[in-house]
Amino acid sequence: MGWTTVAFSDKAIGTNHVLPTAGAGRYTGGLSVASFLKTVTWQRIDTDEGIRMIAPHVVTISQADLMPAHEATAAKRLKRLERPTRG
Repeated sequence: MGWTTVAFSDKAIGTNHVLPTAGAGRYTGGLSVASFLKTVTWQRIDTDEGIRMIAPHVVTISQADLMPAHEATAAKRLKRLERPTRG
């Protein structure tokens, strides 16, 4: 109906008319609570099969990228799976 105003959004409804500048409007919206939150990601492999599937690729890519420490972390996990388990 067109009864809302900018004041409604700024002071009560929650949306905001503060828009991005310097061309950022091409990839982001206006200011919101999300603008002040930090996104955190994480990952987990729960099975030996997961390590066996992923680690060899990590080793290969790390070698190509000349990142020996990354290569070592994956290779060590593979090697740990080769050890006999104690019963």
